[in-house]
Amino acid sequence: MSDPTSMNSAVQVYKRFVPDPLRAAAATTLPDGMRRTVKRSVAQTLRRREARLHQRALRRVRKAGLGRSERRTVAPDGRVGHVHTGLTIDLARRFDHDLVTRALDAAGICWFAVPALDDRRICLAVESRDKGAVRRVLRALLEEHTGYVTSVSPAQPDTPEEPGSHVKAWKHYAKARVVRLVWLRTEPTENLWTGDDQGIEIEFWTRNTNLPTERLVGPRPNRVQRAVPSDAPGVEIGFDRLCGYSDADGELEPTVTLETFDVVRLDEVDFPVDAVVLFEHATGWGEELLRAALRSLYQYAPWTHTVHVVAQAAPPAWLTADEGLSVVRARPGAEALLHQLPGLAPHFLLLRPGAVVGRPVRPFDYFMPGGAARPRRGRWTAEEATAPWARAAFAATGRAVGHGYAGGPQPHRVEALTRLAEKGTPLPEAPDAQRAATAPSTHPLDGVAHHFGRLHALADPSGEASVTLHAALPTLPVHLRRLLARRDTQQIQLAGLGTDAALAGGGTAAVVDFLHRYFPVPSPFERGPEAPSAPVDSSRKAVPQR
Repeated sequence: MSDPTSMNSAVQVYKRFVPDPLRAAAATTLPDGMRRTVKRSVAQTLRRREARLHQRALRRVRKAGLGRSERRTVAPDGRVGHVHTGLTIDLARRFDHDLVTRALDAAGICWFAVPALDDRRICLAVESRDKGAVRRVLRALLEEHTGYVTSVSPAQPDTPEEPGSHVKAWKHYAKARVVRLVWLRTEPTENLWTGDDQGIEIEFWTRNTNLPTERLVGPRPNRVQRAVPSDAPGVEIGFDRLCGYSDADGELEPTVTLETFDVVRLDEVDFPVDAVVLFEHATGWGEELLRAALRSLYQYAPWTHTVHVVAQAAPPAWLTADEGLSVVRARPGAEALLHQLPGLAPHFLLLRPGAVVGRPVRPFDYFMPGGAARPRRGRWTAEEATAPWARAAFAATGRAVGHGYAGGPQPHRVEALTRLAEKGTPLPEAPDAQRAATAPSTHPLDGVAHHFGRLHALADPSGEASVTLHAALPTLPVHLRRLLARRDTQQIQLAGLGTDAALAGGGTAAVVDFLHRYFPVPSPFERGPEAPSAPVDSSRKAVPQR
């Protein structure tokens, strides 16, 4: 958008209010200097008017008490970020939503949430006739709580560098049909950042009065419909209904949408999913693996209903059971009897020692809406084809195995494990992945249960980004730095932390340091002794808070 107080805008006002014949006569009779003086006067008037409106919007935003964080800092790319203790991806999304909606409410602008095609971001709709007022209140909001704005449609692929409080940042706003507001947020150690991959998108909907029933028409397709009645009633809807990455049991207030949008998504999983975390090693690094697994679920899979810790060793003192966590003492080998675990939901994720979730995931990433599990495929080699688990899977089903299964969190169904146990097929003994000299291949329980489930319509194998690393790997630091910088791997399996080579060569210590940096925010299940925190990057400068 051109500066509304510039000569360009003055020319537009001049053309709008001065008829063509009068402009033609003025062009032939008035000197050029006089015409420029008139246009400059109009520009000055627009500049003053825009300044008054901006100050009014800024007073409203400040009166509403919007835009507070503990402090501001400099992000790795040089932009301004905000620090929040205990930050999670889900909370950052809700912070952004509350900022924008409260600002629109303070300005008296009507809005409603839209189930966008990309449910990583919350999308809000406003009418096009309010576009000027929306710009003013959002610019005031971004001045009070520093953030960034970019045009989504038409797309502006460059990362916004100018803060949204600057007029220059809004140069594409006039033609924009969808804009995105972005706030960079981090926790005190500044190891976890959220921002460009989330944000709040605002669509400008237009009124269509050519039909018997007046309708609002959206600028782009969404998950439900592009045109809705203008008088459709509003209803409250939970964040998990708009964003599959959100907590279904969150205590924060829901958002508002139109009644016509309150429909079930094609990828919506409406049954509870639990998580089972195995604890087998009562050592320092074993406790860190357990801590990282709990933090990964809290940070990247907040929709898990209940976390069950099956402790085959004495659980650490900092682990305390509560409403969302149960701790069950078990003997070695209890993994094959998980279908007998009291209170376990029919669908659950299984995290063995060293398995963590590496980025935000949805229930749909692990289960189909109909209930079928979506296990992760792994490598398939000659060794896998002749492994004991492959023979056991053939004995249980009469069908040969065609692929292996990756490490990391794996989805399971109680029904599949129960039916497999009823057949009486013995499972091969699984080696301890944390004390094995090489990276583990397909786990016997995963291989047999998923193969059985696939042939009985209980599982549908899929492929997602997964990484398995052994702590004694010579190039381990390179892989860990890459994972920490990109944070784009859905599943991570760390193995070999208990081997002599890893303990003596520093691999175990490197993995523990990596886990502290990758998961710096404690989970609600860490109580008692103070949990270790990730180191702070002292090279970044703090920015004084307003």
